[in-house]
Amino acid sequence: MRAVLLLLFSTILAFAGDSFITKAHARIVPKIMALDTSLTSKSDPSKKNFAVVYDSNQKSEAQSIADEINKIYNGKVAALYFSAIPVSANELFERKDIAFVYVVHNCNPKILEKIAAWSIENTVPAFSYDVADLEYGILGSIAIERSTIIYVNKKTLKKGKFHFDETLYHIARFIE
Repeated sequence: MRAVLLLLFSTILAFAGDSFITKAHARIVPKIMALDTSLTSKSDPSKKNFAVVYDSNQKSEAQSIADEINKIYNGKVAALYFSAIPVSANELFERKDIAFVYVVHNCNPKILEKIAAWSIENTVPAFSYDVADLEYGILGSIAIERSTIIYVNKKTLKKGKFHFDETLYHIARFIE
């Protein structure tokens, strides 16, 4: 009986932990987008698309994250107007109207590599739920440990010629 209760309790905590991390990412990642100087320096005042990218059967999760971001920011972060939208990985590769990418967790590694390549080719920053995704070429991720830590893939940053406000460079941890 204790084992069953312990298993049930740990499962509930795991889901609560994922929800907490996802909500924290929903609050932080758009702020990182606002630090992208290639977006903020353009005089184009049009609304930018923030793509919440999913793989296979994760559309409802991506929609939930996009809804949470839109609810929190109401279409504007700093001076940047945007809309968070769920986008399948396959759809992402065909679109040219995406300004920033956030990849939900548990994406296929081959898909992550394709997203990273697309991100570099189109100079569109791609952040991910999981720090381990940086090994596939994703630009950045956020870890919630004792404090919040932003990780940036140094190789991808150089390859993609991404430019951010100096603030991000001062607070991020760079990994090779």
